[in-house]
Amino acid sequence: MVKFYDHIPPDLIKWLLKQEMFCVATAPLSPDGHVNLSPKGLKGSFHIISPNRVWYQDITGSGVETISHLRENGRITLMFNAFEGAPRICRLWGIGTVHEFGTPEYETFIPPEIRRPGSRAAIVIDVHKVSTSCGYSVPYYEFKGHRQALLAYYDKRERKDREDPNLHADKGLRAYWIDENLQSIDGLPGLAVAHKSGLTPDCRDEMRDANTPEDVNALSEEQRGSGKTANGHGNGNGVVKANGNGNGVVKANGNGVANGHGKTANGHGSLPANGSGVLALVKHAPPRQRVQDFLLAFALGLAAAAIYVQVMSVL
Repeated sequence: MVKFYDHIPPDLIKWLLKQEMFCVATAPLSPDGHVNLSPKGLKGSFHIISPNRVWYQDITGSGVETISHLRENGRITLMFNAFEGAPRICRLWGIGTVHEFGTPEYETFIPPEIRRPGSRAAIVIDVHKVSTSCGYSVPYYEFKGHRQALLAYYDKRERKDREDPNLHADKGLRAYWIDENLQSIDGLPGLAVAHKSGLTPDCRDEMRDANTPEDVNALSEEQRGSGKTANGHGNGNGVVKANGNGNGVVKANGNGVANGHGKTANGHGSLPANGSGVLALVKHAPPRQRVQDFLLAFALGLAAAAIYVQVMSVL
Protein backbone atom coordinates (compact mmCIF):
# COMPACT_ATOMS: atom_id res chain seq x y z
CA MET A 1 0.00 0.00 0.00
CA VAL A 2 1.32 3.44 -0.90
CA LYS A 3 2.45 5.76 1.89
CA PHE A 4 3.24 9.46 1.57
CA TYR A 5 5.57 11.62 3.63
CA ASP A 6 6.66 15.27 3.58
CA HIS A 7 10.28 14.23 4.22
CA ILE A 8 12.52 11.16 3.95
CA PRO A 9 11.72 8.92 6.95
CA PRO A 10 14.78 7.88 9.00
CA ASP A 11 14.18 4.19 8.31
CA LEU A 12 14.47 4.83 4.55
CA ILE A 13 17.81 6.63 4.57
CA LYS A 14 20.05 3.57 4.88
CA TRP A 15 18.01 1.71 2.24
CA LEU A 16 18.20 4.60 -0.25
CA LEU A 17 21.97 4.94 0.14
CA LYS A 18 22.38 1.19 -0.33
CA GLN A 19 20.79 1.11 -3.81
CA GLU A 20 23.21 0.73 -6.72
CA MET A 21 21.08 2.73 -9.17
CA PHE A 22 18.14 5.12 -9.36
CA CYS A 23 16.22 6.98 -12.07
CA VAL A 24 15.49 10.68 -12.52
CA ALA A 25 12.50 12.05 -14.44
CA THR A 26 12.03 15.61 -15.69
CA ALA A 27 9.93 17.39 -18.32
CA PRO A 28 9.75 20.78 -20.03
CA LEU A 29 6.75 23.05 -19.55
CA SER A 30 5.71 22.84 -23.19
CA PRO A 31 2.98 20.23 -23.84
CA ASP A 32 4.89 19.32 -27.01
CA GLY A 33 8.20 18.87 -25.18
CA HIS A 34 9.85 15.54 -24.51
CA VAL A 35 9.55 13.96 -21.07
CA ASN A 36 12.93 12.57 -20.01
CA LEU A 37 13.83 9.54 -17.88
CA SER A 38 17.47 8.78 -17.08
CA PRO A 39 19.05 5.92 -15.09
CA LYS A 40 21.89 6.86 -12.73
CA GLY A 41 24.59 4.57 -11.40
CA LEU A 42 28.19 4.65 -10.09
CA LYS A 43 28.99 3.60 -6.55
CA GLY A 44 27.83 6.03 -3.89
CA SER A 45 26.77 8.77 -6.31
CA PHE A 46 23.58 9.60 -4.38
CA HIS A 47 23.90 11.62 -1.18
CA ILE A 48 21.45 12.68 1.53
CA ILE A 49 22.06 16.06 3.17
CA SER A 50 18.91 16.17 5.29
CA PRO A 51 15.39 14.64 5.30
CA ASN A 52 14.42 17.26 2.71
CA ARG A 53 17.57 17.73 0.66
CA VAL A 54 19.56 15.27 -1.47
CA TRP A 55 22.07 15.52 -4.31
CA TYR A 56 23.93 13.45 -6.85
CA GLN A 57 26.99 13.88 -9.06
CA ASP A 58 25.87 14.30 -12.66
CA ILE A 59 28.14 12.66 -15.23
CA THR A 60 28.30 13.99 -18.79
CA GLY A 61 26.04 12.23 -21.26
CA SER A 62 25.15 12.49 -24.92
CA GLY A 63 22.21 14.68 -23.90
CA VAL A 64 21.52 17.39 -21.35
CA GLU A 65 17.78 16.96 -20.79
CA THR A 66 17.76 16.89 -16.99
CA ILE A 67 19.86 20.04 -16.67
CA SER A 68 17.81 21.87 -19.31
CA HIS A 69 14.49 20.99 -17.70
CA LEU A 70 15.71 21.96 -14.23
CA ARG A 71 16.89 25.32 -15.54
CA GLU A 72 13.43 25.95 -16.99
CA ASN A 73 11.14 24.76 -14.20
CA GLY A 74 13.06 22.84 -11.52
CA ARG A 75 10.67 19.87 -11.33
CA ILE A 76 12.25 16.46 -10.79
CA THR A 77 11.34 13.01 -9.49
CA LEU A 78 13.82 10.37 -8.32
CA MET A 79 12.79 6.70 -8.18
CA PHE A 80 14.52 3.84 -6.36
CA ASN A 81 13.67 0.13 -6.70
CA ALA A 82 14.61 -2.85 -4.56
CA PHE A 83 16.02 -5.51 -6.90
CA GLU A 84 16.93 -7.85 -4.04
CA GLY A 85 15.49 -8.52 -0.61
CA ALA A 86 12.07 -7.19 0.37
CA PRO A 87 10.24 -5.43 -2.49
CA ARG A 88 9.94 -1.65 -2.40
CA ILE A 89 9.63 1.39 -4.65
CA CYS A 90 10.46 4.85 -3.34
CA ARG A 91 9.90 8.16 -5.12
CA LEU A 92 11.28 11.56 -4.16
CA TRP A 93 9.55 14.62 -5.61
CA GLY A 94 11.31 17.95 -5.46
CA ILE A 95 12.78 21.05 -7.02
CA GLY A 96 16.26 20.64 -8.45
CA THR A 97 19.11 23.12 -8.76
CA VAL A 98 22.06 22.73 -11.13
CA HIS A 99 25.57 23.63 -9.95
CA GLU A 100 27.88 23.29 -12.96
CA PHE A 101 31.55 22.38 -13.06
CA GLY A 102 33.51 25.60 -12.69
CA THR A 103 31.25 27.20 -10.06
CA PRO A 104 32.04 27.60 -6.33
CA GLU A 105 28.91 25.63 -5.47
CA TYR A 106 30.07 22.70 -7.57
CA GLU A 107 33.40 22.56 -5.77
CA THR A 108 31.61 22.72 -2.42
CA PHE A 109 29.61 19.61 -3.22
CA ILE A 110 32.20 17.89 -5.42
CA PRO A 111 35.77 18.64 -4.28
CA PRO A 112 38.61 16.98 -6.23
CA GLU A 113 38.62 14.09 -3.75
CA ILE A 114 35.31 12.72 -5.06
CA ARG A 115 35.07 14.10 -8.60
CA ARG A 116 34.46 11.47 -11.30
CA PRO A 117 35.76 11.63 -14.89
CA GLY A 118 33.17 13.45 -16.96
CA SER A 119 31.48 15.07 -13.97
CA ARG A 120 29.68 18.18 -15.17
CA ALA A 121 27.33 19.21 -12.33
CA ALA A 122 26.02 18.65 -8.83
CA ILE A 123 22.24 18.24 -8.95
CA VAL A 124 20.75 19.32 -5.62
CA ILE A 125 17.10 18.49 -4.91
CA ASP A 126 14.88 20.07 -2.27
CA VAL A 127 12.43 17.25 -1.55
CA HIS A 128 8.82 18.16 -0.72
CA LYS A 129 7.12 14.76 -1.04
CA VAL A 130 8.19 11.13 -0.60
CA SER A 131 6.27 7.93 -1.30
CA THR A 132 6.83 4.22 -0.80
CA SER A 133 4.86 1.47 -2.50
CA CYS A 134 4.88 -2.32 -2.66
CA GLY A 135 7.16 -2.97 -5.65
CA TYR A 136 5.68 -6.46 -6.09
CA SER A 137 6.00 -6.27 -9.89
CA VAL A 138 9.72 -5.41 -9.85
CA PRO A 139 11.75 -8.53 -10.72
CA TYR A 140 14.80 -9.81 -8.87
CA TYR A 141 18.18 -8.93 -10.33
CA GLU A 142 21.64 -9.96 -9.18
CA PHE A 143 24.03 -7.02 -9.00
CA LYS A 144 27.35 -7.79 -10.75
CA GLY A 145 29.10 -4.44 -10.57
CA HIS A 146 29.18 -0.99 -12.14
CA ARG A 147 30.22 -0.56 -15.78
CA GLN A 148 33.59 1.08 -16.36
CA ALA A 149 33.12 2.17 -19.98
CA LEU A 150 31.67 5.65 -19.39
CA LEU A 151 34.32 6.77 -16.93
CA ALA A 152 37.10 5.38 -19.12
CA TYR A 153 35.70 7.28 -22.12
CA TYR A 154 35.56 10.62 -20.31
CA ASP A 155 38.91 10.05 -18.63
CA LYS A 156 40.50 9.89 -22.10
CA ARG A 157 38.77 13.14 -23.07
CA GLU A 158 39.90 14.89 -19.91
CA ARG A 159 43.47 13.77 -20.57
CA LYS A 160 43.25 15.55 -23.94
CA ASP A 161 42.24 18.76 -22.16
CA ARG A 162 45.11 18.43 -19.70
CA GLU A 163 47.67 18.06 -22.49
CA ASP A 164 47.14 21.76 -23.22
CA PRO A 165 44.80 23.51 -20.75
CA ASN A 166 44.79 26.68 -22.89
CA LEU A 167 43.15 24.94 -25.83
CA HIS A 168 39.82 23.23 -26.33
CA ALA A 169 41.19 19.97 -27.68
CA ASP A 170 39.04 18.53 -30.45
CA LYS A 171 38.65 15.29 -28.55
CA GLY A 172 38.61 16.85 -25.07
CA LEU A 173 35.72 16.97 -22.62
CA ARG A 174 35.17 20.70 -23.01
CA ALA A 175 34.78 20.28 -26.77
CA TYR A 176 32.25 17.50 -26.12
CA TRP A 177 30.26 19.80 -23.83
CA ILE A 178 30.13 22.40 -26.60
CA ASP A 179 29.10 19.87 -29.24
CA GLU A 180 26.53 17.90 -27.25
CA ASN A 181 25.47 19.65 -24.04
CA LEU A 182 24.51 23.24 -24.82
CA GLN A 183 20.82 22.62 -25.45
CA SER A 184 18.13 19.97 -25.07
CA ILE A 185 16.41 18.20 -27.94
CA ASP A 186 13.61 20.77 -27.57
CA GLY A 187 16.08 23.66 -27.80
CA LEU A 188 16.16 24.60 -24.11
CA PRO A 189 19.48 25.95 -22.76
CA GLY A 190 21.78 23.33 -21.24
CA LEU A 191 25.28 23.93 -19.90
CA ALA A 192 26.12 27.59 -19.41
CA VAL A 193 29.34 27.65 -17.36
CA ALA A 194 31.35 24.41 -17.50
CA HIS A 195 32.76 24.86 -21.01
CA LYS A 196 33.63 28.52 -20.36
CA SER A 197 35.14 28.19 -16.89
CA GLY A 198 38.74 27.88 -18.07
CA LEU A 199 39.27 25.10 -15.52
CA THR A 200 40.83 21.82 -16.61
CA PRO A 201 38.82 18.75 -15.54
CA ASP A 202 40.73 16.24 -13.42
CA CYS A 203 40.12 13.66 -10.69
CA ARG A 204 41.92 11.27 -8.37
CA ASP A 205 42.87 7.81 -9.55
CA GLU A 206 40.44 5.98 -7.26
CA MET A 207 37.51 7.98 -8.66
CA ARG A 208 38.24 6.54 -12.10
CA ASP A 209 36.91 3.19 -10.83
CA ALA A 210 33.12 3.01 -11.15
CA ASN A 211 32.95 0.59 -8.21
CA THR A 212 34.78 2.91 -5.80
CA PRO A 213 32.24 4.72 -3.60
CA GLU A 214 32.39 8.49 -3.57
CA ASP A 215 32.88 8.45 0.21
CA VAL A 216 36.21 6.59 -0.08
CA ASN A 217 37.95 9.85 0.86
CA ALA A 218 35.56 10.61 3.71
CA LEU A 219 36.98 11.85 6.97
CA SER A 220 37.50 9.36 9.76
CA GLU A 221 35.39 9.56 12.91
CA GLU A 222 38.35 11.05 14.81
CA GLN A 223 39.00 13.63 12.09
CA ARG A 224 35.36 14.68 12.11
CA GLY A 225 35.42 14.95 15.90
CA SER A 226 38.44 17.28 15.84
CA GLY A 227 37.10 19.35 12.98
CA LYS A 228 36.21 23.01 13.13
CA THR A 229 32.57 24.07 12.96
CA ALA A 230 30.89 26.97 11.25
CA ASN A 231 29.15 29.35 13.58
CA GLY A 232 26.72 32.20 13.23
CA HIS A 233 23.18 32.24 11.93
CA GLY A 234 23.42 30.72 8.48
CA ASN A 235 21.21 29.29 5.77
CA GLY A 236 21.48 25.66 6.81
CA ASN A 237 23.28 24.28 3.81
CA GLY A 238 26.59 23.47 5.47
CA VAL A 239 28.83 20.96 3.72
CA VAL A 240 31.67 19.19 5.48
CA LYS A 241 34.96 19.18 3.61
CA ALA A 242 38.51 18.10 4.44
CA ASN A 243 41.25 20.67 4.42
CA GLY A 244 44.83 20.05 3.43
CA ASN A 245 45.82 18.31 6.64
CA GLY A 246 42.81 16.05 6.79
CA ASN A 247 40.98 17.87 9.56
CA GLY A 248 37.24 18.29 9.11
CA VAL A 249 36.01 21.80 8.42
CA VAL A 250 32.32 22.64 8.20
CA LYS A 251 31.62 25.13 5.46
CA ALA A 252 28.26 26.88 5.18
CA ASN A 253 26.86 28.30 1.95
CA GLY A 254 26.58 32.04 2.32
CA ASN A 255 27.19 33.41 5.78
CA GLY A 256 25.99 30.88 8.23
CA VAL A 257 25.95 27.79 10.27
CA ALA A 258 25.33 24.21 9.18
CA ASN A 259 22.07 24.05 11.10
CA GLY A 260 20.61 20.71 10.30
CA HIS A 261 21.44 20.35 6.64
CA GLY A 262 25.18 19.71 7.03
CA LYS A 263 26.50 16.86 4.94
CA THR A 264 29.53 14.67 4.96
CA ALA A 265 30.20 11.24 3.55
CA ASN A 266 30.32 8.74 6.36
CA GLY A 267 29.73 5.02 6.11
CA HIS A 268 26.23 5.66 4.83
CA GLY A 269 27.04 8.71 2.71
CA SER A 270 25.55 11.40 4.97
CA LEU A 271 25.87 12.98 8.36
CA PRO A 272 23.69 15.82 9.68
CA ALA A 273 24.93 18.74 11.74
CA ASN A 274 22.88 19.82 14.74
CA GLY A 275 21.32 23.20 15.38
CA SER A 276 24.41 24.73 16.95
CA GLY A 277 26.65 23.90 14.03
CA VAL A 278 28.43 21.11 15.92
CA LEU A 279 28.72 17.82 14.08
CA ALA A 280 26.42 15.10 15.38
CA LEU A 281 28.73 12.10 15.05
CA VAL A 282 27.13 8.81 14.13
CA LYS A 283 28.98 5.69 15.22
CA HIS A 284 29.17 3.05 12.52
CA ALA A 285 31.97 0.76 13.68
CA PRO A 286 32.96 -1.85 11.08
CA PRO A 287 32.26 -5.51 11.96
CA ARG A 288 35.96 -6.29 12.54
CA GLN A 289 36.23 -3.44 15.02
CA ARG A 290 33.15 -4.65 16.90
CA VAL A 291 34.65 -8.14 17.16
CA GLN A 292 37.93 -6.72 18.46
CA ASP A 293 36.08 -4.63 21.04
CA PHE A 294 34.13 -7.69 22.19
CA LEU A 295 37.28 -9.83 22.55
CA LEU A 296 39.03 -7.09 24.51
CA ALA A 297 36.08 -6.72 26.89
CA PHE A 298 35.91 -10.51 27.30
CA ALA A 299 39.64 -10.73 28.11
CA LEU A 300 39.37 -7.93 30.68
CA GLY A 301 36.44 -9.73 32.27
CA LEU A 302 38.43 -12.96 32.60
CA ALA A 303 41.37 -11.10 34.13
CA ALA A 304 39.11 -9.42 36.69
CA ALA A 305 37.54 -12.76 37.59
CA ALA A 306 40.97 -14.38 38.08
CA ILE A 307 42.08 -11.57 40.40
CA TYR A 308 38.86 -11.89 42.39
CA VAL A 309 39.40 -15.67 42.86
CA GLN A 310 42.98 -15.12 44.05
CA VAL A 311 41.93 -12.47 46.57
CA MET A 312 39.15 -14.66 47.95
CA SER A 313 41.52 -17.65 48.33
CA VAL A 314 43.92 -15.54 50.41
CA LEU A 315 41.09 -14.39 52.66
